[in-house]
Amino acid sequence: MLWSLLLLSAITLLIQSGVEIQEVPALLEHWLKQFGHVEAALLYIIIYTLRPLVLFPATLLTILSGLLFGPWLGILLTIIGENMSANLAFLVSRYLGRDWVKSMESQQILKWEKRLQQNGLITVVIMRLLFLPFDAVNYGCGLTSLRHRDYALGTFLGILPSLIGFVLIGGALSSTTHQSLLILILSAVFLVLAISLAHYLKKNQSVEPT
Repeated sequence: MLWSLLLLSAITLLIQSGVEIQEVPALLEHWLKQFGHVEAALLYIIIYTLRPLVLFPATLLTILSGLLFGPWLGILLTIIGENMSANLAFLVSRYLGRDWVKSMESQQILKWEKRLQQNGLITVVIMRLLFLPFDAVNYGCGLTSLRHRDYALGTFLGILPSLIGFVLIGGALSSTTHQSLLILILSAVFLVLAISLAHYLKKNQSVEPT
């Protein structure tokens, strides 16, 4: 696991030194293809799990899974990796920053605390469906009194439509022209579904604290 974290750190440094972020999936793809299919799948999950520790963009890894493993296996691996990464970031934030936030006694924070205590699950689902920055939600929720089970379940449910949509985009890149068109249409359906669900849920609950 240590060298997976070192790999992500190295890629992050490359980006900061001028390498285009669009080139990173190709670098990771080349590296993972050196391993067998099972090993590559396990490494992908480990890398995705550790990803928030270096703030590497989640969407790039999600698309890469479809390119490397195909849409269906890619969806399964990304569900595992993305949920593990979200929970890792939440727990790191909870144990390192929660006491500091409690000491601030901010009225805005208290409003969020009340909302999350009353409607934590649905609030997390809405935030995930709205494509809010993934790691900002991970770490931000960890700083609150939100129950971990509400966060974990809300994340699992809320990320599914967009996760499937982005993995399918990656799968389209490795398919024939005809298959790619069908996969891209299916991807668009899931992404639109995420936005539609978010707007439907927001009719009864606002993400912004009042």
